[in-house]
Amino acid sequence: MSELKTFMEDSAEDVDLGLSNNPVISAAFATLLQGDHERAERRFRRILQESPRNHEALAGLAICVAEDGGKYMTAQKLALQSIKLARKSAAGYIALGYINLRASRLEEGWRHLMKAKHLAPRDPRLAAVFALYDRDQPPMIAGLSCKHPVNMALNSARSFVKSPMHKFLAVVLCAECIYLTGTLLV
Repeated sequence: MSELKTFMEDSAEDVDLGLSNNPVISAAFATLLQGDHERAERRFRRILQESPRNHEALAGLAICVAEDGGKYMTAQKLALQSIKLARKSAAGYIALGYINLRASRLEEGWRHLMKAKHLAPRDPRLAAVFALYDRDQPPMIAGLSCKHPVNMALNSARSFVKSPMHKFLAVVLCAECIYLTGTLLV
């Protein structure tokens, strides 16, 4: 089953499918997110026949190629071409991040996803790819299962402290705990 389809089944009510200003591209991405990557690939290829320099269609095609048998090198070339056509668009960076995640290059994927988030923080495609990133991260304690309660709690804490504000709150909370402990012991 498609990774994107699995995500969409888990969180269908959370993602708004206003994926593009172009309704044809938006429909192709919706098809892709529904898990029918062969049909989505045909749609993206049809769009590219009419408009070969459409960066969003190239990005969508890159994701389809990565989904279809894991042709990561070809998919990566398509995503890079999309980025080259429109550096200020998040579509190519999302595709490149997704491809790297599928190829188990988590750090590289994360870097491209952060660039995409900087360019388009509310892009609904980001939510799908970030969910895959969180799922693919290795457990905090390698000797325990990912489903072990300790690893689940530590992974939740890791997700919580990703933002600077949460990191600051965690530091303040730790400092407060140390202060209170020192006060009680004296």
